[in-house]
Parts: sequence; C-alpha cells; structure tokens
Amino acid sequence: MKKISLIIVIACISITFLLNVAMPEFAGKMKHNISSMNILYSYSVTKTFSEQTHDTIEMASVPSGKTETRDADFRIDVKLEGTPLNIKSVVKEHLNKPQAYKTKEKLTGPEKGFSNRTYYLTKNYDKGRYTVIRTNKITGKEKVYAGNYYEPSTQDPIVKWSRDEK
Repeated sequence: MKKISLIIVIACISITFLLNVAMPEFAGKMKHNISSMNILYSYSVTKTFSEQTHDTIEMASVPSGKTETRDADFRIDVKLEGTPLNIKSVVKEHLNKPQAYKTKEKLTGPEKGFSNRTYYLTKNYDKGRYTVIRTNKITGKEKVYAGNYYEPSTQDPIVKWSRDEK
C-alpha cells in the first residue's frame, strides 16, 4: 500500500513539474480552472454597499468658435483592496462586470461670452466591504477573508458632461 501511495505522489510531482516547466501557459490555465471549479473549497461571498465614489476624466478643453474630434476608449474595472490572490477570482465573480466605453465625438467650443468648454467623463463606482468564507470540503475547516471593493455602479456607470468657462 505504501508503495502505491509513493508512486502516486511521484507521478503527481512529475506531472506538476512537466506542466510548470514545459508548458507554463497550460499550467496557469489549469490552476485557474481548478480554483474556479471549487474542487477543494466552497465559497460564500457577501458584500455590503457603503457609498458611491467616482473618478473624473477631463477629455478636452475646446476654445470658443473651435471644434475638435476626440476618441475615448477605456474600461471601468473592479478594484479590490486587501484581497489575497487565492480568492480574487471568487470575489470578482460576485461583483458587477467591467464596463467598456468607446466613442468618437465631435466636441464644440462654447457660445459667445465664454472662452472654453471643458468636456468630462465621470466613472462611477459602488464601494463597499466584502466577506468571503472559504470552507474546506474535506475537513470542514473555515477561513474568513474581508476587504473593500469598488465595482462599476449599477446606476449610471459612465456620465458625460461639460462646463463652460469665462
């Protein structure tokens, strides 16, 4: 019996070594798939919303009487604070999906009496705390993880606006 166990351990170590050295990209995919299939652990995730935050991007400042064409291409991604690598994908599965924004716009200067019109994009985030309880399916042992999350807001994730300046 000990001989069979030793052979299995040696075979597992050999396969792991071959995957990591010979085909590292395949080994990375396997590790991700194994964790996402929840073979060894089960996860319980709860999140608590606390406030909406935002990042504002200045797209352009157009002088009076002028016109400009601008491209905007960006994404609003989930941001996590205090999250160990081994549970990042689990937490991200329970948050809002990233929001992509791509546009090509013709921006015009302000009416007479103003010198510039400044165009902005505001990316809105829902901020809160998450708690993950990871339970080992074999031993039943639990481990608790907690941290902060920022996810694309469910209401108005991206807002376009402008301001005229004298």
